[in-house]
Amino acid sequence: MFDYRDYSDLDIVDNPEIHCETGRIEDDISSDIDNLLSNRFDRLYLTDRFRRNSSSIDIIYPRFQYPGRKLLIKGPDHIRFLLSLYPDSGDFDNVDKIVLRPRYIEIGNIELLALYIRNRKTLVLYLHHPFFYSIEAKSSGYSGFLPMAVTRLSSAKLFGSAAGNQTDGMKIPPLWYILSMVTHTPDSAIDKFFLKRNTGETGKNFQYLSEISFYYSQHGY
Repeated sequence: MFDYRDYSDLDIVDNPEIHCETGRIEDDISSDIDNLLSNRFDRLYLTDRFRRNSSSIDIIYPRFQYPGRKLLIKGPDHIRFLLSLYPDSGDFDNVDKIVLRPRYIEIGNIELLALYIRNRKTLVLYLHHPFFYSIEAKSSGYSGFLPMAVTRLSSAKLFGSAAGNQTDGMKIPPLWYILSMVTHTPDSAIDKFFLKRNTGETGKNFQYLSEISFYYSQHGY
């Protein structure tokens, strides 16, 4: 997979909610994902499936399990769980495949969170520091989440304190935010989602993510 260090002139924006236009490497990313899904898929990845009514999404995840700390690795059960609670199933029409890519890619405190290949309806999720997007109830830009049963989510403690029952907003997992933003189009554009990492979070989580990524790199991922 491409690494930021291979493209040292990559212009990265600081806002974690804005995808960065880097047309120079789009063909490389697209062909690399094609290679992942076709040439190496049987050996390295397994497929699970999420269904809701007429919607069906393939969840493609690593065949090999990391033998150490697994809290920072999200598997197919976690993805199905988040999809089952997603409020607008119409957004599922934009995604045929969700690929769980077990690599941690960062430079200068900017982490690659996800890629969305529009014409293939493929969403690729990478290893990243745990975080939630803050959604303000006043914002019309996230109308797909409103009205959201915030009290139900909170009472069920699905995300601990992350899904609070505040009246002025809530916090949602990155997957929900990405699903609300992506749109299938016939062109070959790739939407990129980045996370601006807090420099105070460079301790154990950074070490674990790097170790997990190195382990999978040694196994051909």
